[in-house]
Amino acid sequence: MAAARGLSRVVGSVWFKLLIAAVVMGLLFAFNRVNTGALLHLEETWPWLLAAFLLMLPPFAVVSYRFQILLRSQGVEVSFREALRWTMIGSFFDLAMPSSNGGDIIKAGYVIKHVGAGMRTRAVMSVLFDRVLGLLGLFLLASIVVLLGWSVVRDMPARNLLVFCLFGASFGVLLGFRVVGARRFYNLPLMQRLFERGAWGARVRSLIGAFNDLRERPASMAAALGLSLFNHVFWCVSLLCIARAVGNHVDWVHGFVVFPLAIFSNIFGVAGGFGVGTAAFDLFLSQLLGIANGALIGLLFQGLGALSRLAGLPFYLRAARSGQLQALQET
Repeated sequence: MAAARGLSRVVGSVWFKLLIAAVVMGLLFAFNRVNTGALLHLEETWPWLLAAFLLMLPPFAVVSYRFQILLRSQGVEVSFREALRWTMIGSFFDLAMPSSNGGDIIKAGYVIKHVGAGMRTRAVMSVLFDRVLGLLGLFLLASIVVLLGWSVVRDMPARNLLVFCLFGASFGVLLGFRVVGARRFYNLPLMQRLFERGAWGARVRSLIGAFNDLRERPASMAAALGLSLFNHVFWCVSLLCIARAVGNHVDWVHGFVVFPLAIFSNIFGVAGGFGVGTAAFDLFLSQLLGIANGALIGLLFQGLGALSRLAGLPFYLRAARSGQLQALQET
């Protein structure tokens, strides 16, 4: 048991994740999966990279508005300015911490501090919903493009598996939301007995209740999903620009179907996807789009994404300074 806990501690450590990322990146370069020759030509195609970077900035405002809507669905009223501040700080810590979702923890901390202990669960659920609906929007965007561009998609390799995965992760998840959040399911005797099992049962009841508060507000749910779709349009167009910068012309239908899978894989890398996420870019783009330098595209996407997240640093420094001033005033 002690050995298992020790192994779990090592595998979950920051240094282990960084080591894995370094090993993966090293292997990509060693096996020439990163086309260093294409790097030398970037000085000729830098306007495409600049466009890709600029397209990464509007999503911060889009997801901040989505976060404000989700907070409101949980009874937390905040201004767009406050939601933007928390989002930017969370985005910066996605980069500053060796994890692609470490910023969620920081963002949840700010929300909890704002609402107080009595609404802690709802604050955490708002952050969780924001993450889940963001990922759901990726697959939903790809699924919608599959339906709209079926005449193009039907000739893609592994078409059936691709469609199954995309539809399952989008429409299937939406159906699951409908079933799990149903009042009939919520009121089953088995669920009621579960809720009565001490503190953890009450916590489960609170979690499902928070979910139902969102699900039973179709306007809020639709708005959040719509903003997720809009957000990922920017990311996919940014990737089209990066692909163009390294000499690959990808039509938008193929790009909007495959790019969401690559973007999703970034959650398995560190500091925005480096390492495992870069390898996944290489895999998806080579197998589904026939692109030989997918790792380079992933590396550039992650690098520009990391640069864009630095925009959150001033928000954090200002918040830290305000906190210090408030502490001095209280003493």
